[in-house]
Amino acid sequence: MSARIHLNAANLAWKHLRFHGLRSAILVLSLAISLALPLVMQSLVTRGEEATTARAAATPMLLGAPGGSVDLVLAALWFLDEDLKQLPARDAEEINASGLATALPLSMTARASGYPVIGTDVDYLSFRDLRVGAGRAFAVPGECVIGADIAEGKGLGVGDTILTDPDGLFDIGGGYPLRLRICGVLTRSNSPDDGAVFCDLRTSWIIAGHGHVHIDVNTTEDPEAVMGENDGRTIASSAVTPYTELTPELLSTLHFHGAPEDLPIEAAILIPRDDKSGTILAGRLGLRDDVALVDPPQVVREVLERVFQIGALLAGVLVATGIATLGVVLLVLALSIRLRQQELDTLARIGASKLATGTLLLSEVAMLAALAGAIALIALAASSRLPADLVLRLAT
Repeated sequence: MSARIHLNAANLAWKHLRFHGLRSAILVLSLAISLALPLVMQSLVTRGEEATTARAAATPMLLGAPGGSVDLVLAALWFLDEDLKQLPARDAEEINASGLATALPLSMTARASGYPVIGTDVDYLSFRDLRVGAGRAFAVPGECVIGADIAEGKGLGVGDTILTDPDGLFDIGGGYPLRLRICGVLTRSNSPDDGAVFCDLRTSWIIAGHGHVHIDVNTTEDPEAVMGENDGRTIASSAVTPYTELTPELLSTLHFHGAPEDLPIEAAILIPRDDKSGTILAGRLGLRDDVALVDPPQVVREVLERVFQIGALLAGVLVATGIATLGVVLLVLALSIRLRQQELDTLARIGASKLATGTLLLSEVAMLAALAGAIALIALAASSRLPADLVLRLAT
């Protein structure tokens, strides 16, 4: 008999919620949001922390010019647009020559279609365990490989080209746009490398205006490259000064404005041969005041500590908001019971017991809570399936 009463009460409760669909939906969404926000936020923070810590832990040391260590780590690991001081490529070459560590130079000032262009050594791809899914790795100036996000977002592939962004419309002293030939497309790694263009250092120096090639105006077939002749000599147009595409025929004319070891880089990833070598290298570099040696895991831990302080404060605000929302929902339910007093009196007159009436009301609350909990769990599951790199990009 009791089971039948409960079953009938639950059936009546469901029909009542369906009849007042709009009010029920508002109550469910309010409860779901108050439950989901703290859970989803904690999930995103945890995943972001894991991804951040993993990438930093995989980077033993960073070499840069003296300045902000946080900016250096953010730029070198996540390719964020930070204003970094430069150091000569000689510093990375000397570390390689010492045999204590492998130095992977990074030039990060250029962009192509809004994506960061990273000038580095081809060994960087192996260091980050990046695989070329189509084509091959870059080998000569003017070539590049692109990440999966760029390939999908721009519809680019092997054999296509991507144009670098100019430094500025009126920046006559800077580099000219360069059309890079895509020789490879990286497989997806769910890391910042998916959204970057990789080329060799010489290419990045050309983009920055530290080197260029010239065309032979006497043999070129490009009508825009020649203005005319004067006393039998060919007069070149302004299009000849920098050439915007490094074809194989023009590579022999490539020259730089200075020795390559004096040209700038923004950072270098140092991979010590072993722990002892790393300690010796850190000691030597620590005595110099013209370079800065940074420990990425330590910097990331310091940043995360600050983030957790802010996250804890925000989580407290969300919990307080959830409690307030729950209070409002309970108030609405209490007012709803008062407005339904005639309905409840009618149920009593036709023989419904107080147990049945109480079961009816509790069933409605339980159904609202169950629906809200289901929505909150779905939101939590969806957030936990987001790629870690996407979480970091959303945060930045």
